[in-house]
Amino acid sequence: MPHVSSRKINEKDFLNIYNQLLSVFDVAGQKRASSRIFQEFLTDTEKIMFAKRLAVICMIGEGISAHYISEMLFVSPSTVALISLGHEIGKYSFIQNIISKNKETIWQSIENIIRHGAESYVGKRRWKKLNEIQNKYNKYNK
Repeated sequence: MPHVSSRKINEKDFLNIYNQLLSVFDVAGQKRASSRIFQEFLTDTEKIMFAKRLAVICMIGEGISAHYISEMLFVSPSTVALISLGHEIGKYSFIQNIISKNKETIWQSIENIIRHGAESYVGKRRWKKLNEIQNKYNKYNK
């Protein structure tokens, strides 16, 4: 879990810094340099955390159960529940829109994550669910 200092900066300074952060990402997006910024700015743990959150949002959007998402992506049930609640109230509509334009690539990545994670404890139920996800991926691949 990320650590945030208990010592707060005032809201005006925070908003100034936050707006600068947003402008860095805006400029990077225009120049297709987002990847480099993420490489320099985020730790490996943060990259994993954000990638898993994106996968959770995608899977929730497809109606996959919270329990299954938690097991397959190795995220806590509380994380899935919080993201699920956000999804229900429309918090991730912009992200969902982007996901819908990249479903093939995202589902292929999610399948790979699940397949590699499931190798250590393969069971009939787990492989059945993997096949369902594969079928969903194939649907987007047509």
